[in-house]
Amino acid sequence: MRKYETIFILDPDLEEEHALSVIEKVKGIITQTNGEILKVEDWGKRKLAYEVKKKPKGHYILIHFSGSPALLSELERNFRVMDAVIKFQSVRLGERQTSSSEGPILEETPEEESQAMEKT
Repeated sequence: MRKYETIFILDPDLEEEHALSVIEKVKGIITQTNGEILKVEDWGKRKLAYEVKKKPKGHYILIHFSGSPALLSELERNFRVMDAVIKFQSVRLGERQTSSSEGPILEETPEEESQAMEKT
């Protein structure tokens, strides 16, 4: 199973109960399609960088979950049809690279640097 991070922005004019029901619906979609919710963060209402659907603010929700690519497709399809969601973005979280997996760092010796300077 792959790990994903999805942030979605709800209409700031929604009542608190309606916002909570949208969050529960999103959680339900994840669990019904064999996904696992890792973390849910409610960032609250914040100013948007630019107006979206004539709204200067939005209610931000961040969800970390694991699941299949089909789960992500289904989740994004639902975001598109929900009137309460004004914006969303999903990202696949990759495994962190360790320093041992990176290639060796090649440094020029002072002799090579001087030869490069002479050629220019």
